[in-house]
Amino acid sequence: MANNKRPKRIYLTSKYVCKYLSEEWLTDGKSTREYGRLYGVHYHTIEKIMEKDGYNIPLFTLSIMCFNKGVRLSDFFKMVEDKYSAKLNDTFITK
Repeated sequence: MANNKRPKRIYLTSKYVCKYLSEEWLTDGKSTREYGRLYGVHYHTIEKIMEKDGYNIPLFTLSIMCFNKGVRLSDFFKMVEDKYSAKLNDTFITK
């Protein structure tokens, strides 16, 4: 059988938002379930965020996480931009 799977688009903005969350907020060794409870999201969401290429995280999910962390959404995007500004753009890669 031929593989009819379409290439997956990985949007760089989503990738680096998830990368920031993984590197800055999900680093103290808690389980995905504990992080889920801490940030008010399902643990499967935490698993997706921690994947190498992240995932297309909904703004609603991100706002819930920021609220539970005590960070304004606008400040969160500034932090991501400060860390990854050279890599952020509106393009995507395919895998």
